[in-house]
Amino acid sequence: MNAVAFRYRLRLRRYWRSWAVLALLSGVALSLSLAAAGDARRAHSALSRALAAGHSADLVVNANETALGRDDSESYLSKVDRLPGITASSRVGGVSLAEVNDDGTLATRLLFNSALGKVLDERATESVATLRVLEGRLPEPGRADEIAVNPEVLAATGWKVGDEITTLKLFRLEDFDEDLNPDPSKGTPLTLTIVGVARRPEELLGDTEGRQPQVYLFPAFAETYPDSTFYINDYIRLSDGKAGVPAFQDAVAALANEYPHNQLLFGSFPDAYAAVQDALRPQVVAVWLLAGVLFIAGLLLASQAIGRQIFANNRDLSDLRALGMTPRELGTLGVLHGWTIASSAAIIAAIVAWISSALTPFGSTHGIEPHPGLRFDTPVVAYGALLSAAALALTSYLSARRLAGTAARRGIAQPAFAFSDRPSRVVSVLSRAGMPPTVVTGARFALQPGNGRTATPVRSVLASIALAATVLVVAMSFSADLSHLVHTPRLYGWDWDVAAGNDFGAVPDEAVDALRERPEVGAIAGYTQGALRIGDTQVTTVGIDQFEGIVFPTLEAGRVPQSDTDIVLGRLTLAALHKSVGDSIEVGTGNGVKTMTIVGIATFPSIGSNSLSQTSLGHGAATVASLFPPDDPNVEGRYNGVFIRLDPSLERAPAVEGLRSFLGELGCVFDCFLTDSRPQQLKGYAKLGSLWVPFAIAIGVLLAISLAHGIATTTRARRRDLAILSALGLKRGQAGGIVVWQAATTIVIALAIALPLGIVSANIGWRIFTDHFGIRPPISLPVGQLSLLALGALLSAVAVGLVFVPNARHVRVVERLTGE
Repeated sequence: MNAVAFRYRLRLRRYWRSWAVLALLSGVALSLSLAAAGDARRAHSALSRALAAGHSADLVVNANETALGRDDSESYLSKVDRLPGITASSRVGGVSLAEVNDDGTLATRLLFNSALGKVLDERATESVATLRVLEGRLPEPGRADEIAVNPEVLAATGWKVGDEITTLKLFRLEDFDEDLNPDPSKGTPLTLTIVGVARRPEELLGDTEGRQPQVYLFPAFAETYPDSTFYINDYIRLSDGKAGVPAFQDAVAALANEYPHNQLLFGSFPDAYAAVQDALRPQVVAVWLLAGVLFIAGLLLASQAIGRQIFANNRDLSDLRALGMTPRELGTLGVLHGWTIASSAAIIAAIVAWISSALTPFGSTHGIEPHPGLRFDTPVVAYGALLSAAALALTSYLSARRLAGTAARRGIAQPAFAFSDRPSRVVSVLSRAGMPPTVVTGARFALQPGNGRTATPVRSVLASIALAATVLVVAMSFSADLSHLVHTPRLYGWDWDVAAGNDFGAVPDEAVDALRERPEVGAIAGYTQGALRIGDTQVTTVGIDQFEGIVFPTLEAGRVPQSDTDIVLGRLTLAALHKSVGDSIEVGTGNGVKTMTIVGIATFPSIGSNSLSQTSLGHGAATVASLFPPDDPNVEGRYNGVFIRLDPSLERAPAVEGLRSFLGELGCVFDCFLTDSRPQQLKGYAKLGSLWVPFAIAIGVLLAISLAHGIATTTRARRRDLAILSALGLKRGQAGGIVVWQAATTIVIALAIALPLGIVSANIGWRIFTDHFGIRPPISLPVGQLSLLALGALLSAVAVGLVFVPNARHVRVVERLTGE
């Protein structure tokens, strides 16, 4: 073994630079998969960890003080709090705050269709749905003038912690005009100081784009300004958790029936959490798949590179065998070589993956993570590094043992390696076509392994490059399909141009009639919002009446509902019922159970009063509006709003602005005018699309590394061939051209394999991905992007070939002929 140790140390001193470079490149390649796996684990658990840290409630029950009156609201919620199964509860009241400009008009930056102010009781800061302080502190007890705000307030206004705010007014019901909008000439002026930035856990259950500014007020404020709320939310945690929600909901419904004008606004946080996790699951699965693909690709590329280096650095094994080294010692020498690189690569991969955790989780969960920064994920970083080291060591062991066994069977006159150097058909075709010698020889170097000491593992080089190219094609094709989906409203159900309405009440009938007469309107339908119990599930439902033309969520099959016995379902809702179009189902409505016929399948955009109750893609139902008449004591109207498709003969932008201005004149001053409503699941993917760029770059780097290492090792092995050709009259420029054509041929053959294989794989993956959402959007083939990929890969091959041209022409012919 002394001979093995001596030879190992000798080679380590001679080749340590190339070993270190290979370990670094292999470690970086493998770290991509570890980083992706760490991101998937962190993203999957971020919401549950954040909700647990905030003592999230199981459900919320709302009492509308405007409809019920304060006394009945308090009575109703007090009875709710006395229901069995409650372990803790807290109250949050909605307060109408608005910012008033110096000229006496309302500032629009903090106007939206919900309460800006939220007054919290003591339990809301201590036990149930508590605030997470992001900056500063919470107000001191007894200080009515101190407030906390969420980050969206600072983003909208430019305020910061420590600012004294004098532009906000408190508006009670008597301070509203006839359209139920705050009258800026009325209201109570406030002087408030921002002492902290915080977020409540229920805000995390909505998408980041839909989060609205919130000003948090505390018990001292409620004591100073009595009767300031216009609704109260009761946040409740149950002893049975999610399992106790259905029975508790039935008990609350029975209480609600004791009071007039109570719409039973009820939200289940476990259901909302499940919806968010369901929306997040494809993203997590996609990242896990990416981690797996990157791991396999990195492992194959690294193992092949290590195998090629073992092959290149151990060409004298036959000589060592002839000098008396045993086969076992020959194998040990190669194994030490491979294991040195493998262990170093694993350590580098673990370090890079740990450092990259500071940037995770990516996408929609980045702002949810309760403990941002570096995170040592032991199952991923430690076990992943050990798995990488073991896998690389095993592959290097197999390569070394194979090489040692071959050397042991051959004498000093025989090389330690032999390949079948059968002529390539491609080379034969190029030769018969009369192509220049540089082209034919370059193709031969790329496709034929050769014999003797100049033999090279061309198949492994080609396989590794084809694999990296296939992964890149899959990523580009899938990204193009995803981009087409998230930026094409009709594909996610938004099959109209404008929606206008009131999520928490009715739109006056005269406003609807006026809209129907507008010249911008090509087709229009009125809608109401509600829920139906189908089987054991509460399904968010939209009721739609057609006025002019047909305006409906994207219909995949069947027809629109025409009576209150017709219903259209989302694909996932339909699948859960094990029914099909034409079947009858029993549906629970506000007036009892009725039999309805499934007349179609639709894709739904986000329609609903809040993130706890919205239709979304394959989840939801649609029927006629008469099943959900809005119960609004302040407005006489049959609909919550309208869906409008513009007249196709008009330009879109002016038509949209015309409708916006008209609705503003009718009192639509909050966010009651929408031109899009992308489902929550896809909003995260719209942002995630930008992450495909660095991932594509990372895979492209793997491709470049594999190509560069393959060309480097094969060019080094072909030095004798190039020297012989030079002795026979090959010019220096021609020698360099051979290397360039070798690289170009390798990449062309790899692309010929990768393009069809990658496109087919991406299409299969896309169908699996979209079936999870219950939709069937068309497949988009990114011809332009794939063409650029092919062109870029070819140019990169030429560049890599040019880098190694000096190795082929700047060494004397005598050195080429006599060896190293």
